[in-house]
Amino acid sequence: MEPLLRHPLKLTLAILALVPLRPAQGFEIRIYNAIDHKRFDNFPSAPTVNPNQLFAAQDLSGIGWLATSPDIQYALISRQHLVFATHFASAIGSHQVRFLNASNQVIARTGSSLVTIEDDSSPSDLKIITLNAPIDEDQGVTPLSYYNLTPTDFGSVIIGIAGKRDESGDKFGVIGRDTISTVESTSRTEDYGASGMLTTRYMSFDYSKRNGDAHEGLFEVGDSGSPTFTVVDGKAALIGTHSYVVEMPSKFLNYDVFVPHYASALDAQMAPLGYRMRPASFSPTTLTGTTSTVQPTPRQALPLALEFAIENTGANLTGNLEVEFSFPTGQAPDSISADGWVTYGSGTKWTLRKATLEAAASGTLTASWTAAPIIGAITPTITWRSDTVADQSATPTISLSPSYTAWAIGLTEGGLTDDPDQDQLLNQVEYALGGDPENGLALLQNDEELLPSIASIGSLVVYTYPERVDKLARGLSYVLEWSTDLAPASFSTTPPAGFTSSTAAYVPDVPGFVKRTITWPASEPFQFVRLGISLSE
Repeated sequence: MEPLLRHPLKLTLAILALVPLRPAQGFEIRIYNAIDHKRFDNFPSAPTVNPNQLFAAQDLSGIGWLATSPDIQYALISRQHLVFATHFASAIGSHQVRFLNASNQVIARTGSSLVTIEDDSSPSDLKIITLNAPIDEDQGVTPLSYYNLTPTDFGSVIIGIAGKRDESGDKFGVIGRDTISTVESTSRTEDYGASGMLTTRYMSFDYSKRNGDAHEGLFEVGDSGSPTFTVVDGKAALIGTHSYVVEMPSKFLNYDVFVPHYASALDAQMAPLGYRMRPASFSPTTLTGTTSTVQPTPRQALPLALEFAIENTGANLTGNLEVEFSFPTGQAPDSISADGWVTYGSGTKWTLRKATLEAAASGTLTASWTAAPIIGAITPTITWRSDTVADQSATPTISLSPSYTAWAIGLTEGGLTDDPDQDQLLNQVEYALGGDPENGLALLQNDEELLPSIASIGSLVVYTYPERVDKLARGLSYVLEWSTDLAPASFSTTPPAGFTSSTAAYVPDVPGFVKRTITWPASEPFQFVRLGISLSE
């Protein structure tokens, strides 16, 4: 970048293309007033937003500064992208960039890659910079939208101009105000000296040497690439990035790169990371989200897949989709993914992003656990939004039923048919009846017998056994079969006449179990009974 800025010139633009430009580097306001024009107080050591500057009512948190050179400013256009001047982009490189959110907290990231945007296959004076990590919604820094009018509609639009002022050697950011003079209908190729020939679509605003509004200004030594914006529906919308200035006999012509012209090219660069340029003017649409599980009965310690389906139920395309998943401690999934979406995050917080979603289109995002946590329920908060749809959220409760797998965790031999204590009772039987598979005592917690018992009491045959209270939730079935002679073929699940079945609590209590009592008349020929246990998880 050349050290000088102003370029005295009285030639036509056609001749101007043959003369190296002196790029824009700052913004000198006609009558500077710190109350109206200074962006921050106590900058840069402990910055706070100046509540009185010209555009204090707008969220300008997306206009940041370079940590090593606070006079250099730029515009955030997505949660992970900046735009800046090609002829000055080397100043940013891989340095730390900073933003101030509405709570006066400094949010920092680092530039990781720079790409020059092309204009008809030629480099332009607009560069896109990718940050090393996104700046998420909850960090309070808002990317600038862009003013998506046709070029002919920009005449006389009032603009805010970000720049820097050098007062007593103390460099800090300022905001001025002016009106667009011209948006050029074609691109021009200009000589930027060391940066070479750049082909760019420009917009301009004038600065009269004789008189004018106190808030007007002209580019001066300081920070090429700073943004120009307007206000649309109460919000700041990006229009340009400072490029160069030309001095005429009665005025200065300030030239910005006309960013809306490059929206499609910027979209192409951002889409692989799930972003697009945010339109300031748009047709609203609606997004609907629903949750479900792949497993009919989600179970503890077993694989689990939670699906979130998001659908554009409105009539218009939307963009910059974000679906945030937040899980309480101990409930985090192993992964979250979706076809065509970009996944960020890990642990208890995940964000999935997609550049655009057509009307009537949908997507399914899947959170997966190799083994669901051993808790009663998973309770995520899911929030979704786009650049044309405000935040919506849901807090589903995914109840987790118990499982044999969870019960068997820690056993030296955990298979259903294993018998760690060699008491001839398989793990599945111990699980269903309330035994300890590693102590060999075959007793319940209250020291009663674990195994079923049968007795003749008066005129009845009485058969008892432990049964889990939540057998249905666990997928357990206790099946009785009767026989007259123990021949394998003679067993039947049809109970004898006079059959009764009831349950009662154990005394002392056995948590999670009841005593099942079966009776039938002793006069019936069926004197033998057996208990079958099946497990379906």
